[in-house]
Amino acid sequence: MNRLGGIIAVIVIGLLGSVGPAAWAINPVGGGRFNVQSHIDLGTLSRANFTQVLTPVARTQSVVFYDFADTLCELLAKEVGDWSRASGVGVKHVCVDGDVATQQLIAERQAGKPPSADLFFLPNNNVRLMTGAGLVANVALVDLLPNAHGVDPSVARESRGYLHGGTALPFHRNQTVVAYNGQFVSKPPDTFASLAEFARTHPGKVAITTPNRGGSGSGFLETALLALAPQCAKDLYTYNIADAQAKDIAAKCMPSVVGYFKTLKPYVTFTNGNEASVQALANNTAYIATVWEDDLYTLATKGLVPPTVHPILLASGEVGDGDAMIVVAGTQKLEASLLLADFLMGDKVQIDKLEQTGSRTARVDLQTRGHIPATMAPFLLSDAMYHERTRTRINGVISNASVAIFIKEILQ
Repeated sequence: MNRLGGIIAVIVIGLLGSVGPAAWAINPVGGGRFNVQSHIDLGTLSRANFTQVLTPVARTQSVVFYDFADTLCELLAKEVGDWSRASGVGVKHVCVDGDVATQQLIAERQAGKPPSADLFFLPNNNVRLMTGAGLVANVALVDLLPNAHGVDPSVARESRGYLHGGTALPFHRNQTVVAYNGQFVSKPPDTFASLAEFARTHPGKVAITTPNRGGSGSGFLETALLALAPQCAKDLYTYNIADAQAKDIAAKCMPSVVGYFKTLKPYVTFTNGNEASVQALANNTAYIATVWEDDLYTLATKGLVPPTVHPILLASGEVGDGDAMIVVAGTQKLEASLLLADFLMGDKVQIDKLEQTGSRTARVDLQTRGHIPATMAPFLLSDAMYHERTRTRINGVISNASVAIFIKEILQ
């Protein structure tokens, strides 16, 4: 290669390296055309030009943001209000019931009416329903938003077993944990075997959330399936299957889990909900309990949990969940919706919601150490343990079938 050719090659390679994959424009998820109207050419929008292109249009709009999470409503109202004043983009923040708002938006679409919301923070379980109703903009938010560049790949494109391709942004994450009271537990058990041994030697002092009455219970059951039926891992993460197939998989995979809980049953207490498990720890009726990390943290911020209570994850891993944010396909304010969604995925909001409510971030690039008050940090998992041991929840239909078996075999 001559000297000029070498120089040109270096320049081309350098330009490609500086642009990187994140700079390329996005395509509609699923192919075809974008199902949402815009005032810009979506085919040219990318992370590299995101703010520059969207801001002038967004400042002429006012977006309606539906927020279903009661624990985050007050915080997000303040955050989006501050952002609106600083950015010049209008925002109306509305706290809603997630299921009711979902049905409302579906009814509006069926009646040919414009949607009452532009951006929707909704329960993960409703992503499939909203997509089927044609209400989710087929824009891969995880590939487009600058603040979504560090989203955990394992949760970027699926919600409870539904493959959405990145249209539902994993805004909030929560984590099932085993919490223990260090006043009574010097070495917390971190395996299913050691947990069973602790329960046997401390009858009645282990509280397990009933799987059909709290997500920390069904999450713990899924965790047990992954650990005690490892041969079923592929089946448990098989998506887009019918109810009959899910029941067959659950029937095949649950025997070892049922056997474990039958051994455990005489020594543990089953609680009637997530908060009941935390309360069992708080009043010392239990020394160990299966809980949601964010429930534990939220009650701790109110002084309702002793400072000696801490969460851990079993060494084999425990499942986590979360909830998503979508752009409503019928919006006339796409530009403002995208800018707001990007702001909500930014460092400040993601750290603020963790600090105030224990709501985790799906951004693996965002380190929280040093951002959480020293008095509250012990109620959260370390970043290292969280990222190493969190597991994606299994197919929701298989989970439901497994819960039904658990109720029949263990609770009845």
